[in-house]
Parts: sequence; C-alpha cells; structure tokens
Amino acid sequence: MYFGLSTKDVRKLAFEFAKKMNLKMPAYWTENEFAGIDWFLNFIKRNPTLSIRQPEATSLSRSMNFNPINVNIFMDKYESVITKHKFEAFQIFNLDETGITTVQNPCKIVAQKGKKQIGAITSAERGTLVTMCLAVSAVGNAIPPMFIFPRVNFKDHFIRGGPPGCIGTSNKSGWMQGEEFLKFITHFTNHVRPTIEKKVLILLDNHESHLYLPVIDFCRANGIVLLSFPPHCSHKLQPLDRSVFGPFKKCINQEMDSWLKSNPGKRFTIYDLPAVTTNAILNAATPRNITSGFAVSGVWPFNRNAFSIDEFAPAVVTDIMLHTTENNNETQSINTEIPSINTITQTPSINVEIAEQRLSDKISPEMVRPYPKVQIHQKIGKKGGRKKGKTAILTDTPEKNELENKAKKKNENIKRKLFNTDKKSKKVKATAIKKQKNKNKTLVIDSDDDEDAFCTICSELYSDSKSGEPWIQCVRCKLWSHEACTPQNYTAYYICDNCEADN
Repeated sequence: MYFGLSTKDVRKLAFEFAKKMNLKMPAYWTENEFAGIDWFLNFIKRNPTLSIRQPEATSLSRSMNFNPINVNIFMDKYESVITKHKFEAFQIFNLDETGITTVQNPCKIVAQKGKKQIGAITSAERGTLVTMCLAVSAVGNAIPPMFIFPRVNFKDHFIRGGPPGCIGTSNKSGWMQGEEFLKFITHFTNHVRPTIEKKVLILLDNHESHLYLPVIDFCRANGIVLLSFPPHCSHKLQPLDRSVFGPFKKCINQEMDSWLKSNPGKRFTIYDLPAVTTNAILNAATPRNITSGFAVSGVWPFNRNAFSIDEFAPAVVTDIMLHTTENNNETQSINTEIPSINTITQTPSINVEIAEQRLSDKISPEMVRPYPKVQIHQKIGKKGGRKKGKTAILTDTPEKNELENKAKKKNENIKRKLFNTDKKSKKVKATAIKKQKNKNKTLVIDSDDDEDAFCTICSELYSDSKSGEPWIQCVRCKLWSHEACTPQNYTAYYICDNCEADN
C-alpha cells in the first residue's frame, strides 16, 4: 500500500502487539516503548523472505489513479482497437520521452572500509537537460531516437556520433513541444512506412505535446492510430518505463563515467550526449528488454489480467478514481467499488470490534495498527483547475473534435486576456496623462502664487509693482524684495534683514 514500516516502526508495532497480548517483555521495552534491536535482528533471521529495501518515491496521483477501473477502461479501448484493425506485434509501438542530464549519478566503486567520504568526478554541480524521444515495437525493434537540445537554433554537429539514423532539434526549454513532436512523428513515418490500408498503433501518454492538432491530422492522413494511457498510470502500463528506460539510465551513467575517466580535466557537455547514448541504447533497448516490457504491462501478448490484485493496493487508501463517462466525455471524480483491504491482504476486517467478535480472544496486528484509510469527509471531491486527462483513441473523430474545441476555447481565452491587458494598459496610460495634466495645472497655480509675492521691506505686491522692476530673493527664507529696497552692498548671495537678525 506504499505505507511501509521502517525498522523503528516494526519495533514499535512489536511492542504494542506484545502489550495488547499481555506478553512478558523485557523492562527496557516498556521504558523505550518499542522492541529492542536484538529482537528485530532475530525477527529478520526467522523470516528470510523479508529484507530492508529502499522504496521508490511514488506520487499520490500515481498511487490513486492506478486502479482496476482505469486499467479496465484502457484495456477495453486497446482490445477494441486491435480487434478492429487486426494489429499484429510488428504494428504496435510505444513512444515516450526521457531526460538525459550532463551530470551523471556515479557508479559504485571499490573503496576502503570505514572511510567517511568517497568522491567521484562530475562535470558540474547541476546538469543541463536534453530530452530524448524513443519508439519501440512489440517485436523488439527500436526507431532511431530524436534529441531535443536547449538551444534556439539547431546545428547538425549537435548529434555528431549519435545512434545511426537519429535526428535532432532544439527549442529554448529543451523539452518536447508540439512542433518537435510533429517532427518526430514524421521521422517515425519515414522508418515504419504506415499507410491507410496497413495502419500502425502508437501507445503514448497524455502529454500536452502529444495532443497537438497538426500531429493528430498528420496521423489520420498517414494511417497511424494513437491510443493514450490513463493519467498517472504510465509507470505500470508503459513498456518503455517498465523495462527499457531503467537499464538505459544505468548504462548511460556508466558511459559518462568512462568518458570522464578517458578525458580527465574536460567537462561533459550536451554535445557529447549523443555519442555516449549510442552504446547505452544498444545495451538497454535490446529485443529481450523491449518484449519483456510489452509482456509485463499486458500489451502484447494481450493480457487483461496482467496485474495482480495487490498491485492495486495503494488505491484502496483513498477509494477515489477517475471514471470516464462516454455520454458527455467528461472526467468526474467519484467513489467506485474496488477490492477491499481484506481481498488484497487476506487479513481480518479493519474494524476492531467486528474482528474481536469473529476471533474472540485472538488479536491481530491489524487491530493494533489499522491500515491507512482516508475518512469519508476527507475524500477529494470535484474541484476547479485543469481538467483531468483520460485514456482515449486520439485519432478518432469524437476525440479530435474535442481537442479542436479545447484548442479553440484556449485561443479565445488568450485573445480575451490580450484584449483585457490592452484595455488595461490604455486605461493606465489615460490615467497617467490625466495626472500629468493635473500636475501641469498645479504648476500654473504655483506660478500665479509667485506673481502675488510681496516685498519683505515695503510690503508691496509683485502684481502692483512696475513692469520690469528687478526683485531679489533671500537665499535662506526664499522671500522676495525690491532690489531698490535692499542695501546695495550685498554680495552674490542676498540675505534679508530678518534672517540677519536671527543670526
């Protein structure tokens, strides 16, 4: 259920279970409120099927969405497609992207025991990401990959030394986008040569670039059927994720380590990635690995029951899943019946009172620490935000129409935002002009006030004085006086009698 117990949790559970059973236990168990380390070591020895493992981080979305409902919906669509077009193994492909960075995870080395820090050379603290897109078929063949570099303009020397037949492109981010995906689909078509009479099937995820309308139109015109996986289920349903990309990342780390050892003092750049990728793909994308990925995911040979019940255990915690309604083509969040915890774990009920009635004086560890379960009032309901994806045959007419409507609505929203922004900018500009006019008006009023200044000596107003009569301003109080009223022995800086008296 992805809520595993650490060594300390197991020792804590053992103490709570022993206390519930009224068993005799060492005194330090009661003091520390968990079992001792000696008990845990003996427990591991008595159960050789158990070991301490490093779990793989799995998001809540993946654990919640990989459930029997979503898998069955996908399998229904997949079965209808292969039945309708009578696809064989050589006509079924899986396509996905993966990121390659210029900073590798160093491989394990031989070192002295007890040494605290063991180092390994990398090119930088943080690497630059290059996206690689790869397609494989159910018979074990692989299409030459495409590399996407984080550069504005692409040059041919970027892919020098790469896998034979590979291509490259670039954009500012280095990620897969709609135009780049259209280029890869064209590259795919050149190698596979599908036609309207002999179509091929591509399984892919719901990434935004895969829903690019020109790509859908190109696939419909060239005999390519696109089927998308349910959202957040590619870690189980996608063959490339199951058996190819894992070995590929390990191989490319080894190749990058070898490159750095062969080129001491040099930095590994994005232009060196295609060369080291060549051997990594040959060693990872083998026919055995590829066909194994299609088999374990139930794609080929087609196996609706490829996943055991316990693989759906993480979804039991929430009992919330995505259900696709065929009538309105909307994705809703609803509570659906899925296998209970008892079915998955083959243990007594989660309700302690019922379990005590059934087992009388027997006590289960589940009674001491129940399985994790979201309360009904805490369940996630329908909320706003981006609309959830769904498994769909993207090249079918209803799905294509839905994508067109979505794109049209998106363009209308963009135009509306641009219009509102332009309108707002015009309003701000008008406000600024109005403020400037008010400011100029204030300046005029101030100048009128200066015209009515009075002489500090004779008190005559400036407006009543003779035209062209000279006035002089005190440098301290800034008041004005007739030049004729002031003493004639002042220097360039005049100071009135009042300011002189203050000194």
